[in-house]
This record gives sequence, structure tokens and C-alpha cells, in this order.
Amino acid sequence: MRTKLLPDAILDVVKRNRHAYQAGRRVRMAIGRVVPPRRFPDLPGRVHFNDFMLEDDSPAGRAKYRAEAMNVVDLVERALAEDGRTWEDVESWLDFGCGYGRVLRFLVGRVPPERVWASDVIREGVDFCAEEFGVHGLHSADEIGALRLGRYDFVYAISVATHVTEENSTALLRLLGESLQPGGLLLFTTHGQWSLDHIEFYGSRWVPQQAEIARRVRERGIAYEPYGYYADDNYGLTWHGERYVRETMAELHGDALDLVFFEPHGLDHHQDVFVYRRRR
Repeated sequence: MRTKLLPDAILDVVKRNRHAYQAGRRVRMAIGRVVPPRRFPDLPGRVHFNDFMLEDDSPAGRAKYRAEAMNVVDLVERALAEDGRTWEDVESWLDFGCGYGRVLRFLVGRVPPERVWASDVIREGVDFCAEEFGVHGLHSADEIGALRLGRYDFVYAISVATHVTEENSTALLRLLGESLQPGGLLLFTTHGQWSLDHIEFYGSRWVPQQAEIARRVRERGIAYEPYGYYADDNYGLTWHGERYVRETMAELHGDALDLVFFEPHGLDHHQDVFVYRRRR
């Protein structure tokens, strides 16, 4: 059975030293490149050892992994239904932030894999998804503003806006909207009011900053805090106000996009869900 290599308390100590954390991460990722992907009877497709979304491979850990993926699938199905469409009606899909395929493994059970593109800054994850699930791999980059992804009928970006700087947040919302075909649907998630009110959910380190982060969201609509233990400070936690997201999307795309629905803390009971449609 695979479990976390370090208990949370020890991992928190390691994270206080950026160099120690990065060294440990490099070792951990290197191990994952030589350990073969594994099969589990309750998960479609093999699971890469570096798929950190599977926190442990116990039955309970796999059930959690599956439930979180199916939460996304259910939201996609709801978005399609709101627009009067079915899975079969979508000719092209983009999973932006695919990781190692937590959602993809369930998506390709519903749509032909040749209709699906998978993109992430983790090149290894993209390559694994392409090989394992038969989808098209599309390598991403840290500079979101420089990306051009093509156009798709359905784009989803799960827990991507929740981790980027303010500059990259704007670039991301622009990119996602511009990546839609006419009539295409976009689903993305943010940390909103629930995430602000329950900031301890993301770790005790954020609790002393709660009031300051809430003030910035209230005054500016967005607040970003780097994790501090990654190689650079362009990856962390981001909180968005609902009004800020709506207004930013309007500024970026004018009347080209319509909001289909907004679901507060609709993803895994903590992230807000936005669904937009590009006008035909």
C-alpha cells in the first residue's frame, strides 16, 4: 500500500525550508518516473505513481479520488444539460490542468479519446495521459499569457485559477474564454467566500493571514499568496470574489460570453464553479 511518504506534521516542517522541500520533491518525482503505473479494480486506467491526487491507494483513498473526479464529471454533465446538449454533441474537449488524468480517465469512458486534448505544465503528466488514455497531449507553460491552445467545444480548468498570481489569473480567464468555439462551454473553479470563511481547510499556516486576505478580496476582488516552498513564487493559493470574476470576464470578453450558472462551493464542497457559454 502506498501512503504519504511523510506525515503532515513533518512535511510542514520541511516546507519551511524551500531548498529542502525542492530537493525532497525532486527525489520523490524521480522515484515516480521509475515505478510502473498501477492498476486498481475500482479505477479505469492505470494510475501514475506521481499522481498526488491519489493521496493513498487504500480503498478509502481510492474512493475519495474517484468521488472527486466524478464531482467534476457531474458538473460537466450539468453544464451540458443546461445548454440542451449531451456528451455525444461535443466534438472537442480540453482538460486544462489535466495532471495525471484524474478526471480524464472517467471522461474517455463517455467520449471518444480522439476528441480530447489534455494540457498541463507538468510535461510528464501530459505525456502519461496521452499514452495511457489515447488523448492528444498539449504541453502548457508557466507564462499563461503566451499560450495559444486552439479552440474547443468544451473547456474545463479544475483548480487552476486557485493557484496562480493576479497577473496569471487575468491571463488565464482571457485564455480560457478565447479557447472556445462559437457555442462552446467553459467550466472553471475558484476559491471564493466559503474558502475565505474556512481558510483553515487549506492548512493552519493561513489562519493568521485570514483577515488580511479577506480584506484584499473585499477591496480588490482577488488575493494571492505564494506557498513559499516552490522553486519560485508564482504558485500558491488564490482567492477570488464572485463579483470580481464576473466583472473580469465581462471586461475581457465583452458580450461574447454568457454566464450559464454559478455554483458556490460546488466543487468538493469548497471551490466555486463558473460555467460560461460563447455565443454562436
